Amino acid sequence: MIEKLEVILNLCNNIAFLLSQASIMESYVFKPGNASRFQDLNNVKYIDVIKSIILSTNYYKELCIRNYLKIRRIYDTILNIIDQARKLGFEYQLFGTYLLLAPIAYVALTVNNIFDLKKTIGNTIKSLNNEEAKWFLDALKRLNLSYLGKLSFMDYRDINNIDFITLMKFSSNYDIVALNIVNEYFITFEAYNIIKENLCDNFEKNVQRAFIKILSKYPDTLISKKYGVYISLKVSKIARSISECPSEQELNMLNKFLLQNNLNPGSTADLIASSLAIYYLDEWYKKNGINWRTFLQHECDRSAE
Repeated sequence: MIEKLEVILNLCNNIAFLLSQASIMESYVFKPGNASRFQDLNNVKYIDVIKSIILSTNYYKELCIRNYLKIRRIYDTILNIIDQARKLGFEYQLFGTYLLLAPIAYVALTVNNIFDLKKTIGNTIKSLNNEEAKWFLDALKRLNLSYLGKLSFMDYRDINNIDFITLMKFSSNYDIVALNIVNEYFITFEAYNIIKENLCDNFEKNVQRAFIKILSKYPDTLISKKYGVYISLKVSKIARSISECPSEQELNMLNKFLLQNNLNPGSTADLIASSLAIYYLDEWYKKNGINWRTFLQHECDRSAE
């Protein structure tokens, strides 16, 4: 039993590392209009993004362990992480990314390939109860994300007694992260497949290609919620004019336009972070999946004897 727990802890350490690695790579790669090692934004400092990634790692590990212990909670951790960041003197910067990666952390050890992972994430999201929705809403209030406020018939700040999937379905009409969540991470996997195509010179350029492709196809909803649909459509139109493998000049041109107009395609960046998580997990499953799944099954068989 002790040996099994040690293996679980080590595996969950690996999962947490891979998910944080995905966020590090997402923030490391230059993406127009986003904070990176090359630039801060007016309201987002790159160093605070890195601090947020470091802070997230233990929570990914905790979620992984929770599933093994059959603790059915996920998004209460977002409240803890926001509070801990403030105690440490900064604002948590990965809200959308954490919404996407937390369920992955929770279920990653229950499967050994990304195709089963996709289905399991979908089933897990559908099973989340009213408490999960409440934690999500409380996190919005705590962050004072006022631009998320009005739907046509409800306000996030006034919703009660609604389960998580229903809340995400409402949100999916105008929020691309929610749309991705309620549809088994279909945009995440689309971006992952773009990266896997490996059509550009190196990994960083393939990530940039995925970012531009997703931005060109799906107008960024962080932009549309702040500045309107017309502006987000305009940004997507510009993205569609960029080469298959974006040049430095093209990326700088788009970046200049976005910064001058205070536009941050942050929802697209969240989706890229989740696609990188799938990319790294895919590699990890292929190298380790059979070994650890065999071990766990062997331990289950022994305990049943």
